Amino acid sequence: MTYDYDDRDSTQLRGALDETDMANQLEMVANRIRKNLRKLKKPFEQQNIDVFRLYDWDIPEIRLVVDWYKGHLVVGEYQRQQTDGIEDWLPRMAEATASAINVPKENLHLKSRKTGGGNPGSRYERLGKNTEPMVVQERDLKFLVNLDDYIDTGVFSDHRNTRKEIRKISEGQRFLNLYAYTGTFTCAAVAGGAIASTTVDLSNNYLGWAEQNFSLNELPDGPHAFIKSDCLDFLFKAHREKKSWDLCVLDPPSFSTQHGNSSGFDILRDHPKLIEATISVMAPGGKIYFSTNHQRFTPRFGGLRCESIEEITHRTVPQDYRNKKIHQCWCISL
Repeated sequence: MTYDYDDRDSTQLRGALDETDMANQLEMVANRIRKNLRKLKKPFEQQNIDVFRLYDWDIPEIRLVVDWYKGHLVVGEYQRQQTDGIEDWLPRMAEATASAINVPKENLHLKSRKTGGGNPGSRYERLGKNTEPMVVQERDLKFLVNLDDYIDTGVFSDHRNTRKEIRKISEGQRFLNLYAYTGTFTCAAVAGGAIASTTVDLSNNYLGWAEQNFSLNELPDGPHAFIKSDCLDFLFKAHREKKSWDLCVLDPPSFSTQHGNSSGFDILRDHPKLIEATISVMAPGGKIYFSTNHQRFTPRFGGLRCESIEEITHRTVPQDYRNKKIHQCWCISL
């Protein structure tokens, strides 16, 4: 799932950098990283949280994101023309970041993204191979991450508050996780007492990863299914078979070419149909947590067959995502 940030402060981002500009940027980002680590590291350690956002495009002209993974840094550049004049802009930024807080170079992991959604299939695009996975902690849950082989690492830390909320309300529930990726929401729900779970994704690789996360947390046995399917196809089939669930997380990609029809999936165009299909398999009184990270998303919720829709983004975005609306989230009650 690629983040689709809009062009914030674009007037400050035009034109190529020279070496003087670059030196100034390196100093600014190093100072900010030191400040942020002093502020964030201890509170997250006290909560037993290994993954958090250390730099969130804090300085408008430095389009960088830096995530902390238990002593490793994942450094991402949102590519724009202003970095073209400087050779190795991203590695130099990453090295300045690591040097500022004494992280060894072997613990640096670089990512490069493009604004506007990029390749629609990039969520499933493999970048490298044979990188050893690492276990990270989120409170009392454990997740496997891979910091090099894919565009995303295996855990979306911007949803740690959402996982906490799902866990609180999952006792006795039949839980459905759509576009499940590595199954972190499933782990949270079952740890919270969900009596059954269904985890759906189109990727065999990520479903296997989800099962590994499930086993890693030594969760109780029960009717827990991991299903490879296009989610809309799954929902239509489940509706025909009169299956139902009590609690659902629906977190689709912004774009995908991996759907069964030739037009693929576009969140702006297709979210009403997707939400309606999800509603059709929910039990009376059920809840759907619908989320998107498309930055230009405009909800079209009129006519949905539900009791209420509440935007809960203010609850679900964590404190370390300071400068952008990393996602939007709604609770749909039936």
